[in-house]
Amino acid sequence: MVLGLCVSACSSSPDREYEIPGSLCGVTVPADRLEPFLPAGKEISVRPGAAEIDGIERCRLQVDGKEVLSFTTEWWEAGTGLREAATSAAGLSGHDSIGLGGDEKVREEPPYMYSKTGALAEVSCAKPRKADQELFASARVSDAGRPDEATMKKLIAAYAEAVGKSGECT
Repeated sequence: MVLGLCVSACSSSPDREYEIPGSLCGVTVPADRLEPFLPAGKEISVRPGAAEIDGIERCRLQVDGKEVLSFTTEWWEAGTGLREAATSAAGLSGHDSIGLGGDEKVREEPPYMYSKTGALAEVSCAKPRKADQELFASARVSDAGRPDEATMKKLIAAYAEAVGKSGECT
């Protein structure tokens, strides 16, 4: 009977036929931080966004051709705060709402701002590539019904830490 319950429960769980990527456009993020945001599917791809504006880099994760996560790094002038950076970061809309829904409660715990669908972090850089500026990292999930705020905070913390160890900061 126990085996029957396991088979039933296991077969109803989503199937991922792909491996979670070890790198997001050159930035290493632990798989356990990405996993809660990734749906069932056959193929995953990681694609850098077009560098249309100097100082802004994008990275998009797609499963079976549908975007599920996007990440951005953006340089701002020295002294820029989280709230100001949130006004233009991908998927963020200021101090009262964040993410895709627009009516979500924002948690502000410097150096992070986050909700269940979007997050922003100020990146700690030892040797910033742009010495007179500050670097911010953002993440956005395309499926608003998935993870919670705490999971998003863990994701942006891991991403910001990894960006802080990247070529942007060393």
